[in-house]
Amino acid sequence: MSHDDDRFANVLMKALEDKNLEGFDYLEFKQSVAKLEELGIDHDTAIRSAFSTGSTVGLTLEKLIKTAKYYTEVLQDEKSKFLNSMEKHLMSNVEGKAKQTGELKKKIANWEAKIEQLQAEVEKAKQEIASADQLINSAKDKAVMNQKGFDDALDIITAAIREDVADITRVLG
Repeated sequence: MSHDDDRFANVLMKALEDKNLEGFDYLEFKQSVAKLEELGIDHDTAIRSAFSTGSTVGLTLEKLIKTAKYYTEVLQDEKSKFLNSMEKHLMSNVEGKAKQTGELKKKIANWEAKIEQLQAEVEKAKQEIASADQLINSAKDKAVMNQKGFDDALDIITAAIREDVADITRVLG
């Protein structure tokens, strides 16, 4: 027997003791049989001897069987109490935990959906950055080309003016 089995057997034995009827009945008979067997008396002889002793204080076969039935009913009542207790335990612990894990699963699903949404927003922002970087680089390249074009035109025109000034000074001066 395991520790739990011992514990349950003790609970059941206590229930029988608590509901023990007055006088010599099945419980006392059973105890007498057990004591006689401990002394080495065989089972059938122990039964006859315990019954013989009990009959001196009013035990009859009918009373013995009737009280044995009564004690099995006591045990069935204990079973009902145990089942009710187990049901309450399951309701509070198992179903409570199941509800809690169900709520956590919903939260996880919501969080995962938000993560997906945020990842999509991050990807969109990265694409916008890449597009802006292309525009920036294109604008920089255009600015550099415009600067070069402007500088080239400036150099040409400035050189032409210097050449004109040189020609004017040479011819008129």
